[in-house]
Amino acid sequence: MYHVYCDFDATITVGDVWDDLFRHFGKPSAFTVWQKLDTREYTAAQCVAEACSTVTNADPAAVKELFLSQEIRAGFQEFVTFCASEEIKITIVSDGFSAYIRPILEQNNFVIPFYANDIELTPDGRLSVEFRNTRESCWRCGACKCGAIMTTSADEDTIVYIGDGYSDVCPIEIADVVFARSMLRSFCSEKGIPYHPFEDFNTVKDILKKYLIERPNYKRKEAMKNRKKLYVLE
Repeated sequence: MYHVYCDFDATITVGDVWDDLFRHFGKPSAFTVWQKLDTREYTAAQCVAEACSTVTNADPAAVKELFLSQEIRAGFQEFVTFCASEEIKITIVSDGFSAYIRPILEQNNFVIPFYANDIELTPDGRLSVEFRNTRESCWRCGACKCGAIMTTSADEDTIVYIGDGYSDVCPIEIADVVFARSMLRSFCSEKGIPYHPFEDFNTVKDILKKYLIERPNYKRKEAMKNRKKLYVLE
């Protein structure tokens, strides 16, 4: 059975909601703190927490308006309908925030499970921070995407991953089929991971439809090896 795992920011949404949130309501240090991740001084979770601390006294109505103004990438509705018709599970794995993923999904009538950082907007305009989806050995993400994939997929599943950026670098190593856009394409090329470029979900749907016909039980050998290594590490 095929199981689709999909990034949220700049993948399902056209824009990066994370960036928009901090650009409008945070401080510049919400972006510069990530230099500490590069030097391993901070984990990703610590960077996220510090970035969130820069949001104070934000107008909840204005924040909600920003969230609900986000555009959904072309073809996603049709892709969700297609997956439902083929009984393909979709799970969103994001290093973004529940504060905006939930209302955006609800506004667009998408009933899709998601794993993300448990970060919510408080009535006084701050961001409450909780990391329930971390993995002890993972420093790259506040919400570990590989951990979510490993705990929600079955051994027989063909794992499909759809993403665009830095937080998608690890999950593409354990995915059988990869769809990449933006900077993730370069990562795939550097790591020698086969991928399908895409800019909208109509492309993803058409390619996946062919996989279901031509390779119903497809497994990428290197991805299977990496999943086994991850099991051993944990």
